[in-house]
Amino acid sequence: MLRTQGDVFVHIGTDFSNAAKKLRQGVDKDAAEKAFEGCDFGEIFLTIYEPIANGMFDSMDSLGERLEGIGDKLGSMAKQYAESDEQGIHTISAVGRPQI
Repeated sequence: MLRTQGDVFVHIGTDFSNAAKKLRQGVDKDAAEKAFEGCDFGEIFLTIYEPIANGMFDSMDSLGERLEGIGDKLGSMAKQYAESDEQGIHTISAVGRPQI
């Protein structure tokens, strides 16, 4: 189950990162400037919006990477649990059984 969920997190992280990149590419500063052309608050809005948008996009990139990292760690945990279980089986099998 851990391995399966790890794979799911990796896919979610990858999909999220791809969506964030598409969103970033879809934001056109020139189009935004034209949309607010002639507005009293347009220049002020864009001055405030641009650093916020850049921070948001950077955070989205980081979130995608972290989701993938969670998936990788879940996969590692699954491997360690499987190895531990296998080792436990061998250890128990090696113990002699009492004669009745």
